[in-house]
Amino acid sequence: MKRPLAALLCLVLLLCACGTSDAASTPAPMPEAEGLRIAVASDLHFDPDNTNKKADLGAVAYNPELIDALLFDAAEQGAGLLLLTGDLVNLGRREHHEALAEKLRAAEAGGMSIFVLPGNHDLAPVSQREFAEIYADFGYDEAYSRDRASLSFCVMRSDLCLLMMDTAGYDASAIDLPDAPHRTNDEAFLSETTLRWVEQMLAEAQQRNLPVLCAGHFNILTSEGRDPSRSGLYLENGDRFAALLHAYSVPLYLSGHVHTRYALQEAGLTELITEYLLAYPTGYSMLDLTPDAITYTPRRVNVDAWAAATGQKDRTLLHFTRWQQKQLRRYSVQNVNDMCVRNPLTHREAKRASAFFYAAMDAYWRGTLAEERETILNMRGCEPFFRCAKGYAYEWWLRDLIENASPQLGGFTIPIQKGE
Repeated sequence: MKRPLAALLCLVLLLCACGTSDAASTPAPMPEAEGLRIAVASDLHFDPDNTNKKADLGAVAYNPELIDALLFDAAEQGAGLLLLTGDLVNLGRREHHEALAEKLRAAEAGGMSIFVLPGNHDLAPVSQREFAEIYADFGYDEAYSRDRASLSFCVMRSDLCLLMMDTAGYDASAIDLPDAPHRTNDEAFLSETTLRWVEQMLAEAQQRNLPVLCAGHFNILTSEGRDPSRSGLYLENGDRFAALLHAYSVPLYLSGHVHTRYALQEAGLTELITEYLLAYPTGYSMLDLTPDAITYTPRRVNVDAWAAATGQKDRTLLHFTRWQQKQLRRYSVQNVNDMCVRNPLTHREAKRASAFFYAAMDAYWRGTLAEERETILNMRGCEPFFRCAKGYAYEWWLRDLIENASPQLGGFTIPIQKGE
């Protein structure tokens, strides 16, 4: 599969109150890591001011708690590193960044190293220099090298070269680094200076015979990310950046931004897009790095376990998995009923259409939609759903999702090419 749809950025926001399988089982512990375990989360959109738990806002209302649960779960599963691939906060406010940095500092005190990079929501009013100051403990002060033209930095470990890329896309008023190019628009871009720096880092990693793990907020293998007409999704010079990663046999690029999970491949380079934390399945990515391979496993945050361990009293948090399941069922029914206003169904057809929608979404997020495709398409609710959805975004969006579902969404292993 190689084309995440731009509209998912909007549609997935509507799914922030979605759920899980019929069993509503909480995530099982992962097996012990054989090598270095790396957790990857994206699009936290931290907003501690959103405290209206009684409003029907789904998981968004539990934003601070879900970030705490993420940090808890990543540590419980043995992650040595946690990478946060942008949109750390929602409004770029300094007090929000500082509050998030305190949470990250507490998590690092438990032994997990955390590295961050900016997304399009993170800067303005905070500037580039202020961002690096606030997150000094999470990459900027411990970097082997920092790009003078952006907030990109490189960490050289004995077992890994970590390349954390600033792909911009934020308000141009936030750009204040000494060698950063002056911009008049807020589009995502990689400058000539940054591309030269990237090649220097890749060449040095190659000389050291280190595997390279690269991360950025914007996508580089999506069709939208390469199309200048796709405002808000296009990454200027993203194709040249991808060519550099190809040339140096980088196996994996990590990104976010579109709020939904994708696994894309092109000529030996895999791009893993990690989903929006506040949507179903409150998910993130786990990578196990050995000398020979990188293994990806999708991971759902065990909010229930975090709530019990930290003495939470909110029953939604204590039974979060089951709550999300109910929310997805309610969401499925609501959307079918809304579409029925224009395209009526019988009561039985509407019930079956809702069950079909629920099953397709659940299988997609569990990473099993490719395996279950024929079973789901043969459900009695399939035909009435698409009849009801005619003229709505869900007509083409869900059909595309089903037809292009990749088996890699449930996990994959990619080899690490050895140097000479």
